[in-house]
Amino acid sequence: MTKNTTLNVRITEDEYTSLKAFADFHGQTMTSLVLMNIRTMMEDWEDIRDAEDVLRRNEPKTLWSEIKKEVGL
Repeated sequence: MTKNTTLNVRITEDEYTSLKAFADFHGQTMTSLVLMNIRTMMEDWEDIRDAEDVLRRNEPKTLWSEIKKEVGL
């Protein structure tokens, strides 16, 4: 079972108002909105790190146009 931990973040009143309005508009709580965006940012960072690792290996690359041609797009 995972134990929850609290994270406190200080934001301005304007930031709070904007975040609250955005969350309400999308039918989410502010917590779920913030967590979703943190997870997305972390996943993006991992994707970038993985792509950089591939580029560092300096293996032969295939052009996107060649891949599309290969699969009939």
